[in-house]
Amino acid sequence: MKKLMSFVGALLLAFFDPVYVWLTNWMHRQGLILAASFFPNGTIFSIGSAYGAAKVISDISNESPAVASSTAHDFEDGNILVLTSGWPTLNGAVVRVDGAVADAFDIEGFDASNTTLFPAGGGVGTAREVTSWVPLSQITDVQPSGGEQQFYQWQYLEERAQRQRPTFKNARALTITADYDPDLPWHAALLAADQLGTPHAIRAALPNGAVILYHMYVAYDGEPSFVKNQNQQVTISLSYDNPRSLRYSAAP
Repeated sequence: MKKLMSFVGALLLAFFDPVYVWLTNWMHRQGLILAASFFPNGTIFSIGSAYGAAKVISDISNESPAVASSTAHDFEDGNILVLTSGWPTLNGAVVRVDGAVADAFDIEGFDASNTTLFPAGGGVGTAREVTSWVPLSQITDVQPSGGEQQFYQWQYLEERAQRQRPTFKNARALTITADYDPDLPWHAALLAADQLGTPHAIRAALPNGAVILYHMYVAYDGEPSFVKNQNQQVTISLSYDNPRSLRYSAAP
């Protein structure tokens, strides 16, 4: 009887487990349930390799999401833009367009309603569309670093306990290790970005359809490793220009 029950249990698991996985993934994509954890397996990193002309942003509203005024911008919903702005938090941000109309568009996911952080009229700048991406393949490791909170500490003579106040967070970076292949398009794209010395849009497309967008300086010399019995590898160092990435769920 125990052997029969074990067989029936294995049979049910073999049938229902794939159905459960498919149903769960579908519900995640539809936003019907929230995931408690995410695996990065299947993520594709890309570097922005071409950009459109800069369009002037004459005003950004203090709303959530913020609305950018830009005459005849020609952007469409879902376009990825690199912004300059008088607001430091938005300057150098890589964002996604939503609610585009003739002379305005929503900066999806950006809350500018706090006028202390975002003084009215101070967000003017420019927007450039990322028009082409080059995927980075053969990645074996991605290591984030930085972002640690620093503190100023002090103690008054009459007190036995020390006090502290948060000051700044360390600069952030991503270090990517990839198997070397100078014939792949990303090798030339990264060399060009390194030589330009200007920040580029970086996109991480997650397997659930979400994307994480960064604006980063690229340090890459393309020189491979030489370790016997191992694939030759290269290191790609990406330093945050804007200190925050933006994550967007799958486009509707």
